[in-house]
Amino acid sequence: MRHDGTSELFAYWNRLRGTRAAPERREIAPASIRKYLADTFIVQAIGPGEPRFRLAGTRICSIYGKELRNMSFASLWQTKDKSNIARLIKNSMTNKSVVQMNYEGKSTRGRKALFELILLPLASEANELHLMGMIISLGRPFWLESDAIVESRIQSISIIDPRHPARSQLGDSVVTAPEKTGSMALPATRTIISRKVRHLRVFDGGKIID
Repeated sequence: MRHDGTSELFAYWNRLRGTRAAPERREIAPASIRKYLADTFIVQAIGPGEPRFRLAGTRICSIYGKELRNMSFASLWQTKDKSNIARLIKNSMTNKSVVQMNYEGKSTRGRKALFELILLPLASEANELHLMGMIISLGRPFWLESDAIVESRIQSISIIDPRHPARSQLGDSVVTAPEKTGSMALPATRTIISRKVRHLRVFDGGKIID
């Protein structure tokens, strides 16, 4: 992880969950993450419904130039990334995996900024599924929060199973390899989505196992 905020939120979530797959939503104490509340959010999915923001920090809403509460999480992304985002959200909610992502945001005026995002699953509640997350800017350009981000584009993704930390370390699970990667062995139980980024092939959610 490139930002202290995402690292600290992950560490807090990890302490809360203990030996469980994920902590419960009621265990999250805002005072414990006061420093980053403006950058955090909760996503909720009810039954088969589309995951939506239940809560979104003030800085996130300022970055996107609108109140995000009740908005679809996938609506922040460019069209060709929406299906990948939906799959990542579902995987995180149901399999209790952690997702860390770097992405590029494009503003109303065509400016671009880099962001880091983390999705941290919470324990299921009856017919509801929840994630806690953070969106934080890398570099904080001067125009951010005055020129709204209107489209987001995935750059890289890591998927981490915190129950097996020895096999999936944070920061080591994004596969960015030269174009000739078709024969690379990957876990058969994983669904791997790939796309070309410049001269590289990015496997969204893939990882290398030594």
